[in-house]
Order: sequence, then C-alpha cells, then structure tokens
Amino acid sequence: MRIQRLSSTHFRNLVHAPLPVSPGVNLFVGDNGHGKTNVLEALQFFKFGRSFRTARDSELIRFKEPFCRLEVAVEYSNADTETFAASIQRDGSKTIKVNEQDVPKLSVLVGQYPCVLFGPQDLSLVSGGPAERRRFADMTGSMTNRTYLDELRAYRRVLTQRNAGLKRGITGKAQDVWDEELVHAGCKLVERRRGVVEDVAHHVEAHVRTLGTEYPVEMSYESDLAGPFPNGVSAEEHFTVKLAASREEELRRRTTLVGPHRDDVRLMLRSRDLRRFGSQGQKRLLAVLLRLAEMSYLEAKLGEPCVLLLDDLFSELDDAVSAKLQSMLDGKRQLFVTSPVMMKWLGDESKQVYRVVAGTITAL
Repeated sequence: MRIQRLSSTHFRNLVHAPLPVSPGVNLFVGDNGHGKTNVLEALQFFKFGRSFRTARDSELIRFKEPFCRLEVAVEYSNADTETFAASIQRDGSKTIKVNEQDVPKLSVLVGQYPCVLFGPQDLSLVSGGPAERRRFADMTGSMTNRTYLDELRAYRRVLTQRNAGLKRGITGKAQDVWDEELVHAGCKLVERRRGVVEDVAHHVEAHVRTLGTEYPVEMSYESDLAGPFPNGVSAEEHFTVKLAASREEELRRRTTLVGPHRDDVRLMLRSRDLRRFGSQGQKRLLAVLLRLAEMSYLEAKLGEPCVLLLDDLFSELDDAVSAKLQSMLDGKRQLFVTSPVMMKWLGDESKQVYRVVAGTITAL
C-alpha cells in the first residue's frame, strides 16, 4: 500500500490543506510540539479506526472546534485505489467510510490499511508489563485474521462477565457455567496467540541477521496453559483444574487469576530476561526489531507492502544501526519520518521534505 494524499479539517493543530506525498520517503522536520507526530497519528488512524495516542476520540478535535475530519487516499500494489474518511464529533461519536460506504463496525478495517508505527512509546514493549506484549501480539494477529479478533473479543467478554460474577460472590453451578465458557474461549485464544508469537519470533531472528546486531534474541510465548501437559491431559482439562485450585483465592480477591489475560511474551538475550537485565540501548533496539517483525509478518500474511511511520526513531539509535535500517527500508516501502532536525537519508532519490511549524506543513 502507498498513501497518495492526506486531508484533514480541525484535526489536532494541523492546518487544513490536502497534502500530496511522495511514494518514497517523506521527512517531516520541526521543533517538538509543532505537530509532526499529529501527521503520523492522522495517517495511522485507519489501521484500527482509532488513535494510537488516546482512547478519547474527542481529544483529536482542535480546541473550540465542534468536529474534525480525516481523509486518506491510498493505492495498493495491484493498482486498486481506496479512500478512507472519518468524521468525529465533539461528543466522541464518529463515522468512518471506505469509498463513501459507511463502515458498520471497526473490525471491517482489519487488514485493509497495512501500516506500522515506530515511536518512542515502543520501549514499553520491552520495559513495560506483560499487558504491553500481549497487546502487541493480539493487535498483530488481529490485523491479518478476523477470527483472531473475534476470539479475543469472545474471551474478553466472558472474562468481564465472570469477574462481575466474582464481585457478586457467585458460587456453585453459576460459577461452573462461567468456568466452562472461560476455558473454551481461553484455550482458543492461547493457541491462536502462541502461533502468532512463534511466527513473529522467526521474523525477529531474520531481522537480527539482516541488521547484523550482536544480540541473539529469543522470543517465546509464556503461559501456564500452552502445554504440553503430562499424562495426556488436554489444555481444557488443565485450565479447568487450575481454575478449581484458585477458586477460593479468586472469590476472596473478586477477580479471575488464571487465563491468557495473565500470560506474557518472554524476551531473552543470552538466556537473560531483557526486561530486567537489558541496557537501554538493547531494549530500544529490540523494540525496533519487534516493529520490523510486525512489518514483515503483516506483509507475508497480507501480500501487501506496509506503509512505515517512523516517529523520531533515528535520534534513539546509533549511527551504524541507523544506516543499516535506512538501507534495509529504502526503496521498498513508503516511509513517513519525523525528526526535530534535518537528517540525511541514504538513497534519497524520491525523498520529499516538509517543514512543520504550528501545524502548518510546507514542502521544501
């Protein structure tokens, strides 16, 4: 996929003007706080139909304005074109359209808008808690498989209902019913998530070799429910036994203590937990490797090149890694890069540079 044009009205601080872009590298330069990341936020919006920076759609609207609009025109590798449009009202309501047709639910967007965002927040993929890594695996899997998204939602729905029951002190047959549904939905999610993590791990290994880093990273799905289990016990049986063993403690704490919502994605470097023992440089590089793996995983599954959004990425990497990364990405995909200062891009024949000042974007 390549983006042809971005238009916005009252989106954050961006000044309304259609923005034609280069099919290659697009470099947005400007001081912090002037709107560079807002451009990437607008471009990324249609991946899931929401912002990567806030859960409140109303925060996307410029101060004192009643609404905002976005429109992005794209072209795919087979020369087909589509136009994605969104209108958001101050009360948070929104309408999303693809080629002038209303999108009835956000899941319709799955796989239609392949893009990957790299940013400073990605360090939390390595340094943050397990929820960050579960979310990474779930969002990556959901982008290529609507069944994954349906199974994830099914598990979350049962988990919410079971937790509500625990808060009310449910016991006996009522709790047995919720346990059965949780086991059924949870085992499906564990198997689906494990497959995605294993696939992404192979892509991480490939990018480690391509970048020639000295870090032999190991990535694996960590779950008490992933098996294999002794004596021919099934995942469902094992999950049921674990729930029964924790029943008293769950009733005391009023929450579900066993299930895939407690799992993690383990990241190891030379058999040591990177989250605990890795340096900041190692963590930052691994975060980049995870996003690169997401990119190549999506491209392999969707058969479409991703658009890459790089938010102040190169100021966080050393010169050698930056040069290798630019060489690897250049010419193969469309890139949108932000930087507080003018930067040299290797192989920049199709580079377009923009200056961003107080939301106004000027092509240089």
